[in-house]
Amino acid sequence: MKRVRSVDGTVLLFSSAHFLRVLAARWLGLEPEGARYFLLGTASLSTLTYEHNPSEPVIGLWNDTRHVSAHRLEESK
Repeated sequence: MKRVRSVDGTVLLFSSAHFLRVLAARWLGLEPEGARYFLLGTASLSTLTYEHNPSEPVIGLWNDTRHVSAHRLEESK
């Protein structure tokens, strides 16, 4: 995780839900087994960020699928 946090700037990552759930758990300092508590839907958006500084990792957004619902509404018009 130290290597990930050393990146200067924003990183965009696309991956499977299994990997991203483990990444989120490790981001928060949990063991990989903690990933079982995080649900991720298909095409969902999530952000990992910091509360005030890199010593305070948090989940900024998790499993947001509003864009998927909005797209479906547009298609139905």
